[in-house]
Amino acid sequence: MIARAPQFTRLVFAMAVVFAVLLLLPRSAAFAAPAVAIYRGEAAAASGPGRRIDLRLSADGKMTWLTDYRDNRPLISEEDRWNAISLEEIEVVVERRDGKQVEPSAVRLLKQGETLRTTAASTAEFGSQGLLLKLAKAAAPPIAAPLTGVVTPIGAWQWESLVSSAGKVAVNQPERYKLQLQAGGKAQVLADCNRGQASYSLDGRSFSIKISGVTRAACPAGSLSGRYLKALQTAVGQRVRGENLFLDLPADGGTMKFVRAK
Repeated sequence: MIARAPQFTRLVFAMAVVFAVLLLLPRSAAFAAPAVAIYRGEAAAASGPGRRIDLRLSADGKMTWLTDYRDNRPLISEEDRWNAISLEEIEVVVERRDGKQVEPSAVRLLKQGETLRTTAASTAEFGSQGLLLKLAKAAAPPIAAPLTGVVTPIGAWQWESLVSSAGKVAVNQPERYKLQLQAGGKAQVLADCNRGQASYSLDGRSFSIKISGVTRAACPAGSLSGRYLKALQTAVGQRVRGENLFLDLPADGGTMKFVRAK
């Protein structure tokens, strides 16, 4: 026992060092899910060294946006999801910062080879030159639709919000804005005080809907009826995450979020 004491002491010391290193790491770095791809780049600043940014995209549609302001403070971790708008464009949506809920924001990025560059609508957030991120690590194709399994959007949904690079539109009465997708490509739409029928098509994550026979009642002031119907008919993609349905709009239109109607 006396002979083994030094080895035991060294083992305890090594374990303590490892534990201390883990505590010093940002929580997202220590516990994040395996990344599909990691992109890195820098955003210039008018004065100072600017920001270093890591964007981590996971296969389940989650993303982590890490920002180092080079001010000797911990990295800022922003998290939520990423959406493949097309083979050339993705959208990252932030709803949590350092583990706390924040007002949702979205950034659109264009794929150019092994780089991601902000679109015109998102460039201003990162200075006049925008943001350019280069692929640093990929365990699978970096731009691909997040895995959705066999979940389909068929069912009844209530519209909760529209999140885009321009901001968030919150729906105060989601029960007045419904979308019921039926098997066979037919749908029913409730837009506040108006109703209509629709036909839709699905092809993987691609989605399109055509609304017809809408009533023309005059809804109360502040109604989102017109905006809701217009946004629905521009949808190009869909994905289901638990009890939520997300419809992606083209270009910088953003994403419509629905919750399953009870």
